[in-house]
Amino acid sequence: MSQEIETTLRKALDAADQRRRRLTWLLAIAGLTVAWEFYRLAQTAHAGDVAQMIVNAVMVLFFSILWVAVLLVFQLTIATRRILRAIELASPSTGSSR
Repeated sequence: MSQEIETTLRKALDAADQRRRRLTWLLAIAGLTVAWEFYRLAQTAHAGDVAQMIVNAVMVLFFSILWVAVLLVFQLTIATRRILRAIELASPSTGSSR
């Protein structure tokens, strides 16, 4: 593999790693927000305020969908990283240097 292609592959691997780190934080924050909204929904259910309970239920749904979307992108990033790593390991010049 030429040096230019190896450099491009290394940049892509580094970008995938950085994206995965950012998504890990976003996934954790979204998960905590979903848990918090479920807590608020439970508190509203005991109070008996139907209008507020509907608003809280919509918030739970919104943040749950957000969490699933972030999880999907996170998994795609992991798959991309694996594919790029496999390409790097399959290249003759990189494989013989390690």
